Amino acid sequence: MVTVGGLIEHSQERYLAAFTSFVAALETSQEHYRQSYGSKVPDSTLCEAGTDVRVLGIGSGSGGIDIVILKKLLQRHNSMYNRVVEPSGEMIERYKTLVRGDTSLGAVKFDWRQQTAEEYFQTKEDTKFHLIHAVHVLYHVDDPYATLRDMWEQLADGGCMLVAMESDKSDWGNLGHKLKDTFGQGDHDHLKRSFRMSGDVKQWLDSAGISYVTAEDENNINVTECFKEDSEAGRLLLDFLTNTPHVTSEPQITAVVLEYIRCNSSVVDDRILLKSVNEVIVAFKKCT
Repeated sequence: MVTVGGLIEHSQERYLAAFTSFVAALETSQEHYRQSYGSKVPDSTLCEAGTDVRVLGIGSGSGGIDIVILKKLLQRHNSMYNRVVEPSGEMIERYKTLVRGDTSLGAVKFDWRQQTAEEYFQTKEDTKFHLIHAVHVLYHVDDPYATLRDMWEQLADGGCMLVAMESDKSDWGNLGHKLKDTFGQGDHDHLKRSFRMSGDVKQWLDSAGISYVTAEDENNINVTECFKEDSEAGRLLLDFLTNTPHVTSEPQITAVVLEYIRCNSSVVDDRILLKSVNEVIVAFKKCT
Protein backbone atom coordinates (compact mmCIF):
# COMPACT_ATOMS: atom_id res chain seq x y z
CA MET A 1 0.00 0.00 0.00
CA VAL A 2 1.36 3.43 -0.88
CA THR A 3 1.90 5.93 1.94
CA VAL A 4 1.35 9.64 1.54
CA GLY A 5 2.70 12.24 3.98
CA GLY A 6 5.15 12.13 6.88
CA LEU A 7 8.04 14.09 5.35
CA ILE A 8 9.29 15.86 8.48
CA GLU A 9 8.68 12.79 10.65
CA HIS A 10 10.80 10.73 8.24
CA SER A 11 13.84 12.99 8.33
CA GLN A 12 14.34 16.61 9.33
CA GLU A 13 17.37 16.71 7.01
CA ARG A 14 15.25 15.59 4.05
CA TYR A 15 12.55 18.08 5.01
CA LEU A 16 15.01 20.99 5.13
CA ALA A 17 16.45 20.00 1.75
CA ALA A 18 12.95 19.80 0.27
CA PHE A 19 12.03 23.16 1.82
CA THR A 20 15.16 24.74 0.33
CA SER A 21 14.15 23.43 -3.09
CA PHE A 22 10.65 24.84 -2.58
CA VAL A 23 11.96 28.30 -1.64
CA ALA A 24 14.17 28.32 -4.73
CA ALA A 25 11.13 27.50 -6.89
CA LEU A 26 9.01 30.41 -5.65
CA GLU A 27 8.55 33.21 -8.16
CA THR A 28 8.30 35.79 -5.36
CA SER A 29 11.51 36.48 -3.46
CA GLN A 30 11.78 35.45 0.17
CA GLU A 31 12.48 39.06 1.15
CA HIS A 32 9.26 40.27 -0.49
CA TYR A 33 7.36 37.42 1.18
CA ARG A 34 8.77 38.23 4.62
CA GLN A 35 8.10 41.95 4.28
CA SER A 36 4.44 41.26 3.43
CA TYR A 37 3.84 40.29 7.06
CA GLY A 38 4.46 43.84 8.22
CA SER A 39 1.14 44.91 6.74
CA LYS A 40 -0.68 42.01 8.42
CA VAL A 41 0.04 43.13 11.98
CA PRO A 42 -2.99 45.11 13.27
CA ASP A 43 -1.33 47.29 15.90
CA SER A 44 -4.66 48.93 16.73
CA THR A 45 -5.58 45.93 18.91
CA LEU A 46 -2.40 46.04 20.98
CA CYS A 47 -1.60 47.93 24.18
CA GLU A 48 -1.37 51.71 24.26
CA ALA A 49 1.44 53.38 22.32
CA GLY A 50 4.53 54.01 24.41
CA THR A 51 4.08 50.98 26.68
CA ASP A 52 5.77 47.60 26.55
CA VAL A 53 4.26 45.09 24.16
CA ARG A 54 4.65 41.36 24.67
CA VAL A 55 5.00 39.05 21.66
CA LEU A 56 5.02 35.25 21.49
CA GLY A 57 6.31 33.49 18.40
CA ILE A 58 5.49 29.79 17.98
CA GLY A 59 7.88 27.98 15.65
CA SER A 60 9.79 31.13 14.69
CA GLY A 61 12.45 29.34 12.65
CA SER A 62 15.42 31.53 11.71
CA GLY A 63 13.54 34.71 12.60
CA GLY A 64 13.15 36.46 9.26
CA ILE A 65 9.39 36.98 9.57
CA ASP A 66 9.57 37.65 13.31
CA ILE A 67 11.92 40.57 12.77
CA VAL A 68 9.59 42.16 10.20
CA ILE A 69 6.74 41.92 12.74
CA LEU A 70 8.88 43.32 15.57
CA LYS A 71 10.01 46.29 13.48
CA LYS A 72 6.41 47.08 12.62
CA LEU A 73 5.51 47.10 16.32
CA LEU A 74 8.53 49.24 17.21
CA GLN A 75 6.98 52.04 15.16
CA ARG A 76 4.44 52.48 17.99
CA HIS A 77 6.13 50.98 21.04
CA ASN A 78 9.36 52.04 22.73
CA SER A 79 10.21 48.64 24.17
CA MET A 80 9.19 45.06 23.68
CA TYR A 81 9.43 41.59 25.19
CA ASN A 82 9.65 38.83 22.57
CA ARG A 83 9.47 35.16 23.55
CA VAL A 84 10.70 32.78 20.85
CA VAL A 85 9.54 29.15 20.91
CA GLU A 86 11.51 27.08 18.39
CA PRO A 87 12.60 23.42 18.68
CA SER A 88 15.67 23.67 16.41
CA GLY A 89 18.88 24.89 18.02
CA GLU A 90 20.28 25.62 14.57
CA MET A 91 17.32 27.86 13.72
CA ILE A 92 17.65 29.72 17.03
CA GLU A 93 21.33 30.40 16.34
CA ARG A 94 20.45 31.78 12.90
CA TYR A 95 17.81 33.98 14.54
CA LYS A 96 20.32 35.25 17.11
CA THR A 97 22.77 36.08 14.32
CA LEU A 98 20.11 38.23 12.62
CA VAL A 99 19.39 40.01 15.90
CA ARG A 100 23.07 40.71 16.59
CA GLY A 101 23.42 42.27 13.15
CA ASP A 102 20.41 44.60 13.47
CA THR A 103 20.89 47.56 15.81
CA SER A 104 17.26 48.65 15.35
CA LEU A 105 16.20 45.76 17.62
CA GLY A 106 18.02 47.09 20.67
CA ALA A 107 14.73 47.90 22.42
CA VAL A 108 13.59 44.27 22.20
CA LYS A 109 14.25 41.84 25.05
CA PHE A 110 14.48 38.31 23.67
CA ASP A 111 13.53 35.20 25.64
CA TRP A 112 14.71 32.05 23.84
CA ARG A 113 12.87 28.78 24.42
CA GLN A 114 14.22 25.76 22.53
CA GLN A 115 11.02 23.74 22.74
CA THR A 116 8.28 22.33 20.58
CA ALA A 117 4.88 24.01 20.87
CA GLU A 118 3.65 21.06 22.91
CA GLU A 119 6.60 21.22 25.32
CA TYR A 120 6.20 24.96 25.76
CA PHE A 121 2.47 24.92 26.51
CA GLN A 122 2.91 22.08 29.00
CA THR A 123 4.85 24.51 31.21
CA LYS A 124 1.57 26.40 31.87
CA GLU A 125 3.11 29.89 31.70
CA ASP A 126 1.08 32.72 33.25
CA THR A 127 2.41 35.50 30.98
CA LYS A 128 -0.19 37.06 28.70
CA PHE A 129 0.85 38.36 25.29
CA HIS A 130 -0.51 41.17 23.13
CA LEU A 131 0.43 39.36 19.91
CA ILE A 132 0.88 35.63 19.35
CA HIS A 133 1.84 34.34 15.92
CA ALA A 134 2.39 30.97 14.28
CA VAL A 135 3.49 31.23 10.65
CA HIS A 136 3.21 27.94 8.75
CA VAL A 137 3.67 25.98 11.98
CA LEU A 138 0.42 24.11 12.59
CA TYR A 139 1.27 21.50 9.95
CA HIS A 140 3.82 20.08 12.39
CA VAL A 141 2.08 20.00 15.79
CA ASP A 142 0.37 16.91 17.14
CA ASP A 143 -3.01 18.58 17.68
CA PRO A 144 -3.58 21.91 15.90
CA TYR A 145 -6.82 22.62 17.75
CA ALA A 146 -5.14 22.13 21.12
CA THR A 147 -2.31 24.42 20.02
CA LEU A 148 -4.76 27.10 18.90
CA ARG A 149 -6.59 26.80 22.22
CA ASP A 150 -3.32 27.14 24.16
CA MET A 151 -2.32 30.18 22.10
CA TRP A 152 -5.69 31.79 22.71
CA GLU A 153 -5.44 31.21 26.46
CA GLN A 154 -2.10 33.04 26.58
CA LEU A 155 -3.46 35.98 24.59
CA ALA A 156 -4.17 39.16 26.56
CA ASP A 157 -7.55 40.85 26.31
CA GLY A 158 -7.50 43.21 23.33
CA GLY A 159 -4.66 41.27 21.70
CA CYS A 160 -4.54 39.38 18.43
CA MET A 161 -3.47 35.97 17.21
CA LEU A 162 -1.93 35.69 13.74
CA VAL A 163 -1.80 32.32 11.98
CA ALA A 164 -0.56 31.69 8.43
CA MET A 165 -1.34 28.54 6.44
CA GLU A 166 -1.61 27.45 2.83
CA SER A 167 -5.14 28.08 1.57
CA ASP A 168 -7.18 25.00 0.78
CA LYS A 169 -8.54 26.97 -2.21
CA SER A 170 -5.17 27.21 -3.97
CA ASP A 171 -3.99 24.86 -6.69
CA TRP A 172 -1.36 23.50 -4.31
CA GLY A 173 -3.97 23.16 -1.56
CA ASN A 174 -6.27 21.26 -3.89
CA LEU A 175 -3.40 18.89 -4.65
CA GLY A 176 -3.61 17.89 -0.99
CA HIS A 177 -7.32 17.22 -1.36
CA LYS A 178 -6.60 15.13 -4.46
CA LEU A 179 -4.04 13.02 -2.61
CA LYS A 180 -6.37 12.51 0.35
CA ASP A 181 -9.22 11.47 -1.95
CA THR A 182 -7.02 9.09 -3.95
CA PHE A 183 -4.84 7.53 -1.24
CA GLY A 184 -6.82 8.29 1.92
CA GLN A 185 -8.05 4.83 2.74
CA GLY A 186 -7.14 3.65 6.23
CA ASP A 187 -5.10 6.15 8.26
CA HIS A 188 -7.30 9.23 8.02
CA ASP A 189 -5.62 11.01 10.95
CA HIS A 190 -2.25 10.66 9.25
CA LEU A 191 -3.61 12.21 6.04
CA LYS A 192 -5.31 15.04 7.93
CA ARG A 193 -2.01 15.93 9.59
CA SER A 194 -0.11 15.82 6.33
CA PHE A 195 -2.47 18.22 4.56
CA ARG A 196 -3.67 20.73 7.14
CA MET A 197 -4.70 24.06 5.64
CA SER A 198 -6.15 27.45 6.49
CA GLY A 199 -9.70 26.08 6.50
CA ASP A 200 -8.85 23.99 9.57
CA VAL A 201 -7.90 27.15 11.49
CA LYS A 202 -11.05 29.00 10.46
CA GLN A 203 -13.18 25.99 11.40
CA TRP A 204 -11.77 26.08 14.94
CA LEU A 205 -12.27 29.84 15.25
CA ASP A 206 -15.84 29.58 13.96
CA SER A 207 -16.67 26.80 16.40
CA ALA A 208 -15.27 28.91 19.26
CA GLY A 209 -17.20 32.01 18.18
CA ILE A 210 -14.02 34.02 17.66
CA SER A 211 -14.01 36.90 15.16
CA TYR A 212 -11.20 37.16 12.62
CA VAL A 213 -10.13 38.69 9.34
CA THR A 214 -8.15 37.08 6.54
CA ALA A 215 -5.75 38.21 3.84
CA GLU A 216 -4.44 36.19 0.91
CA ASP A 217 -1.21 36.51 -1.07
CA GLU A 218 -0.84 34.56 -4.29
CA ASN A 219 2.49 33.17 -5.42
CA ASN A 220 3.60 30.94 -8.26
CA ILE A 221 5.74 27.85 -7.75
CA ASN A 222 7.97 27.02 -10.69
CA VAL A 223 7.48 23.24 -10.91
CA THR A 224 9.30 22.75 -14.23
CA GLU A 225 12.03 20.67 -12.57
CA CYS A 226 9.44 18.19 -11.33
CA PHE A 227 9.02 16.90 -14.88
CA LYS A 228 12.75 16.19 -15.35
CA GLU A 229 13.54 12.63 -14.33
CA ASP A 230 17.20 13.37 -13.56
CA SER A 231 16.56 16.51 -11.50
CA GLU A 232 17.32 16.22 -7.78
CA ALA A 233 15.80 19.66 -7.26
CA GLY A 234 12.61 18.39 -8.90
CA ARG A 235 12.51 15.29 -6.71
CA LEU A 236 12.95 17.37 -3.56
CA LEU A 237 10.29 19.83 -4.69
CA LEU A 238 7.83 16.98 -5.26
CA ASP A 239 8.61 15.73 -1.75
CA PHE A 240 7.68 19.14 -0.34
CA LEU A 241 4.55 19.61 -2.44
CA THR A 242 3.24 16.19 -1.38
CA ASN A 243 4.75 16.24 2.14
CA THR A 244 6.03 12.76 1.31
CA PRO A 245 9.67 11.59 1.53
CA HIS A 246 11.21 10.19 -1.67
CA VAL A 247 7.83 10.39 -3.36
CA THR A 248 9.28 9.62 -6.81
CA SER A 249 9.97 6.09 -5.54
CA GLU A 250 6.17 5.68 -5.42
CA PRO A 251 5.09 5.57 -9.11
CA GLN A 252 1.36 5.63 -8.29
CA ILE A 253 1.62 8.84 -6.26
CA THR A 254 4.00 10.49 -8.71
CA ALA A 255 1.70 9.76 -11.65
CA VAL A 256 -1.30 11.31 -9.86
CA VAL A 257 0.69 14.37 -8.80
CA LEU A 258 2.24 15.09 -12.19
CA GLU A 259 -1.10 14.63 -13.95
CA TYR A 260 -2.74 17.01 -11.48
CA ILE A 261 -0.04 19.62 -12.07
CA ARG A 262 -0.38 19.29 -15.84
CA CYS A 263 -4.10 19.98 -15.60
CA ASN A 264 -3.94 22.80 -13.03
CA SER A 265 -0.81 24.78 -13.88
CA SER A 266 -0.03 27.51 -16.36
CA VAL A 267 2.91 27.76 -18.76
CA VAL A 268 4.75 31.07 -19.00
CA ASP A 269 7.94 31.36 -21.06
CA ASP A 270 8.54 27.60 -20.84
CA ARG A 271 8.07 27.68 -17.04
CA ILE A 272 5.36 25.46 -15.54
CA LEU A 273 3.74 27.40 -12.70
CA LEU A 274 1.50 26.07 -9.91
CA LYS A 275 -0.41 28.65 -7.86
CA SER A 276 0.07 28.85 -4.11
CA VAL A 277 -2.06 31.05 -1.84
CA ASN A 278 -0.73 32.06 1.56
CA GLU A 279 -3.66 32.86 3.85
CA VAL A 280 -3.03 34.93 6.95
CA ILE A 281 -5.74 34.78 9.61
CA VAL A 282 -5.84 37.39 12.37
CA ALA A 283 -8.17 36.75 15.30
CA PHE A 284 -9.04 39.35 17.92
CA LYS A 285 -9.64 38.78 21.63
CA LYS A 286 -12.27 41.08 23.06
CA CYS A 287 -11.61 43.00 26.26
CA THR A 288 -13.56 41.66 29.21
